[in-house]
Amino acid sequence: MKKEEMKIEDLPGVGAATAEKLRDAGYNDLMSIAVASPGELTESVGMGEAAARKIINAGRNNLDMGFASGEELLEKRAKIIKINTGSKAFDELVGGGFESGCITECFGSYGSGKTALANQLAINALDINEEGEPQAYAVWIDSENTFRPERIKQICDENGLDALKILRNIKVVRAFNSDHQMMCAEKVEDLIQKDGLKINMIIVDSLMTHFRSEFIGRGTLSTRQQKINKHMHVLMKIADQYNLVVYVTNQVMSKPDTFFGDPTEAIGGNIVGHNCLTAETLIQLGDGSIEPMFDIFDKGEVISLDLKGNLNSVKSNIGTIVVKGGFDKLYEIKAMNSIRCSEGHRFFSVENFNIVEKEAKDLKEGDYIAQGFNLNIEGEVQTLPEIQTRELVIFESEGVEMIKNSNIGTRGQICQQLTISPRQFRRVLNQSYPTNSENVNKLIDMGVSEELRDYSSPIFSNKHQKIKIPQNLNVELAQILGYFIGDGSFEDRSLKFRDERKNVLETYNELFFKVFNKKGNIRKLKDKKCFNLDINSTEIRQLFKMLQRGNMFNYVARSPKKHVLAFLKGFFDADGSVSKSSTCISASQREKFVLEIVQLLLQRFGIRSSIRRRIHLSNPIHHLEIKDVESVLKYIKTIGMSAPDKKERLEEIESKYRDSNTQMMSPIKRESVWNLIKNFGLYPSKFMKSRPISYKYIGMRELKSVVKKLRDLGKESKEMDFLEMLLNGEINFEQINKIDVKDAKDEFLYDFSVPGNENYLANGFLVHNSATRLYLRRGKKGTRVAKLVDSPYLPDGECIFRITDKGIEDN
Repeated sequence: MKKEEMKIEDLPGVGAATAEKLRDAGYNDLMSIAVASPGELTESVGMGEAAARKIINAGRNNLDMGFASGEELLEKRAKIIKINTGSKAFDELVGGGFESGCITECFGSYGSGKTALANQLAINALDINEEGEPQAYAVWIDSENTFRPERIKQICDENGLDALKILRNIKVVRAFNSDHQMMCAEKVEDLIQKDGLKINMIIVDSLMTHFRSEFIGRGTLSTRQQKINKHMHVLMKIADQYNLVVYVTNQVMSKPDTFFGDPTEAIGGNIVGHNCLTAETLIQLGDGSIEPMFDIFDKGEVISLDLKGNLNSVKSNIGTIVVKGGFDKLYEIKAMNSIRCSEGHRFFSVENFNIVEKEAKDLKEGDYIAQGFNLNIEGEVQTLPEIQTRELVIFESEGVEMIKNSNIGTRGQICQQLTISPRQFRRVLNQSYPTNSENVNKLIDMGVSEELRDYSSPIFSNKHQKIKIPQNLNVELAQILGYFIGDGSFEDRSLKFRDERKNVLETYNELFFKVFNKKGNIRKLKDKKCFNLDINSTEIRQLFKMLQRGNMFNYVARSPKKHVLAFLKGFFDADGSVSKSSTCISASQREKFVLEIVQLLLQRFGIRSSIRRRIHLSNPIHHLEIKDVESVLKYIKTIGMSAPDKKERLEEIESKYRDSNTQMMSPIKRESVWNLIKNFGLYPSKFMKSRPISYKYIGMRELKSVVKKLRDLGKESKEMDFLEMLLNGEINFEQINKIDVKDAKDEFLYDFSVPGNENYLANGFLVHNSATRLYLRRGKKGTRVAKLVDSPYLPDGECIFRITDKGIEDN
């Protein structure tokens, strides 16, 4: 039986009224909700952000993203339309014409042909049949008053078309400001849904005019980019959902620091993004947080690397975020980390003492690609959620009599307003049992004399300890959080930890006492070789629950380095082990996501690790392993473990390999360094060891020694400058172990722009934010030149065309 498609009303928390608001705002199905951001739903529908997140997550979880047959994929690809430009050379440049389901941007100065191209595309998008009848519509959003119907008429007359019929099917709207422009884009969906128009193309000419004039100065940059982001996201969603072409034009600005080539670039930053990474890809944000790609819509900054400077990390603004499906292939690239991406996604490698970009489809096993390493993320001490602590009191005999003689109701009636049960209340009155001080106030409010406060006394004992909740995340609590993620769990009114080593539980019991003034109970489990530590405190449990809801990892990831190191120690105390026969430190978890976060945190401190999957007792389990000697020694020096037997084994490893000559490999070929030394007129064998041909790359330690010796001799060159940056930058190059190519399975891929540095860290890899852009300029003798500046799926190139009375033509 065919599975019934889930409706908007079926989502949790969505009733008839909310569903109507969602549809009115353009969210007609699960797909449109799944790709929305919480901020969009909050603004469009008027719901709270928490509710918006809940609805979006439910939409994503219930969206049918199952397998598709090759026949279905072929059918889907067959529906993609390509609108030609009138020039065969131009069409060839862009892969056969402007493709539906995505945004194509052309930027250039005045008179470069942007609007002329728009005129031609608007006509060609109408799917004119042999009788000259248009079968579809084009929408033109005009922000510069550039649309000229007489120009459309001229092209039609020259090509034997009925101009009135053509103009009737080009819907033009003049946008008077940025908000109006954004609203016009959103209303295109009404033309499709309510008016039933078959729209093949949306033209926005020009995209940035109003944004540029309304948001002036650096102080408005963030607001402007957020609005552009939303505008582009709406256009991208319509393009993908209704299989139409979006063509936007953009202005240019001059770059005075450009000495070679054309000193112009598009304004507004890199605003047209292409989707290249899967939703679960982890992104390193500027404040230290680590978030999945699908959850960064409301974030501000990411960490990128200054590839034009010292290769160090900097904070960069997030530009446009886009989501798209329809990819045929997914590339899974496995080095120490792994990542899944489209074939055109770009990574960074090294060639001839330069960092170069390589698309995923051009990478080979054995290549080195860049990762962020030894990142200088300082972090800030995090404020914890506020938790009200209870103060326990007991009633003296006078207070008990005062309550009994108050005639305020039966025990059952009284307890309806107290925080305790009738049975507990009886013990409070008859057995000097403690109760929450809040109940004293409640009893007085019910009619007991205020003198009751004089006959209630705070009580503290081993059983009833005064809990203190810290205001900020300290180092000790960070370590406890790491241990909790590894071995902790929530009980009804407490936290529970389980470990084979009683001495480790004793260590964490002391930490709880130091942080919370609360000690737990350690007991051995019957018929099992392990112990439990129970922390019986509703307040501490409430704090951990609130930290969990706020993403416990990110409280730590945003903290100073010493907090992150303490967290890692706690995690490895819980889940870590040390090999007795090799230099391997490992940790195991059922959830791969947990280990991926830990892996990225380790990389901040220059510790390399890998994750592999195994089946244990018919269940999948994931292992994180730190194997190379340098990383193991860094782990021992900076993190360590609490268990005495593990500490002893780490000390043995440290003693044995302290003076080891093992080293990480660099992406620099030995032959290149050898020739560099020869070019200085020196004998390479005096600076580096001669190795067999199988030693293709030079080690980092040896490379550092070579560079130092050459610098000591006063040698200068751009190659030397590059090697010095490579050795001192926050970057590392890892060798690709395996590349798997799989069907995309209708997965939605994500990308976003990073204006300025044009890169960000994804699953630890340094990646380029891909974009497709065409640069138009005047050529010789009245021609125009179109240059494909960047594209995730097309090779770079350029073509020459002419603007004539008939429209766009080959030169």
